[in-house]
Amino acid sequence: MSRVDERTIPHRQLGRSGSGGQERDVLSRARLDLGFNVASVALIAFLFVVAALTIGYDPQPALTGAAWGLLIATLVVALVLRFRLPDVLPTWVFAGALVVWAIVVALDVLGTTGAGTWLPLTAAAAVGPALLLCAPVRPARDIVLATIVLGAAVATVLVIRSLPDMQMLGPGFATIAVAVAPPLVGVQIVRSLSTLVQLELDLVQVQSTVSSPGYAVGMMASEELARLDLAAERLLDGVATGRTALPLDEETAGTAASIATELRLHLIQGRKETWLYHAVTESALLGPAVTLSDPDGLAAGLSREQRDGLLTAVWLLISDPVRTGAGQSRSLDLDIGRVEGPGTTMSIVITATGVPRNGVDPAAWQAIRKVGRHVESFSGSTLRLEITTVSDTTAELS
Repeated sequence: MSRVDERTIPHRQLGRSGSGGQERDVLSRARLDLGFNVASVALIAFLFVVAALTIGYDPQPALTGAAWGLLIATLVVALVLRFRLPDVLPTWVFAGALVVWAIVVALDVLGTTGAGTWLPLTAAAAVGPALLLCAPVRPARDIVLATIVLGAAVATVLVIRSLPDMQMLGPGFATIAVAVAPPLVGVQIVRSLSTLVQLELDLVQVQSTVSSPGYAVGMMASEELARLDLAAERLLDGVATGRTALPLDEETAGTAASIATELRLHLIQGRKETWLYHAVTESALLGPAVTLSDPDGLAAGLSREQRDGLLTAVWLLISDPVRTGAGQSRSLDLDIGRVEGPGTTMSIVITATGVPRNGVDPAAWQAIRKVGRHVESFSGSTLRLEITTVSDTTAELS
């Protein structure tokens, strides 16, 4: 039986970041709304208390009060309309909020300018926690850019005011930190949670192949088969009920032939591609990083325990940089071949690049032991694993 389609799976990025990935991102970000709301309100309340204690020293208290009035009004509107707006905040709404908050910063600066003593920018600093409310519902770049502009404006004003008395740089830096830290930390939390959710969902999908037959169509092909099955069912139903006249006209006959050809191709493909092929190609994480070579389709003969161990080991070797945030990318070559001699012994060679000697998860070694006997060797940042195992011929049909 030919295994031409599975001889080499090159590095590639699958188109899995479409609507499904966006829906998962929205779902994960929505869980952060309550916590971000509480943190924002607490910080803004603290700054409001500071403003109330110092407003008597403001040269223009009306301007400071107007700045706080605008800020509180936008927050009330945001909290009231939050559940009526889409999951992703429209650009025009966010742009409008930025314009209002820019006016808040300007009013606060004007209201505290000209005093004989050093005065903090309370309303302007509170714009930072207000931006935190937008972190789950806007792209990270929008929040980061707005925070940079806010931080630069607040820092410029406070540094200039601190020049007569350099001791006031300390409170100035604290005010800047209150303004810029919440939205930046919020963006990092959103990105980390989104990465974690996508990784775990991808792992669940990949592990579903462990219990599938040795040779089978993948999840994406299954969806295509379901579509073809529905089209064939509708065509046959039309013939059975008399809605489609016999003999078939040229267009309908062409449609029937096309359905039959696609079904045939999928069924043939299902007898050539193993569970490991689908585990790699249908994974957003493994697809771009793993190169699989299994010319004889030997992976189909692994037992479920061996499959689970092999897939877990490969996953841990690849996913560690994503989990830890390391900058060095990893790639992995997975070669499966027969060992000459009697029996159904096979050799599985894993070559992982970018793996430090102490960077292998201990769970990966436990998973490898499920597959068979192994010998490991390191050369710089390249790990080479040679696993010898016995194929279970009954696993191909399980």
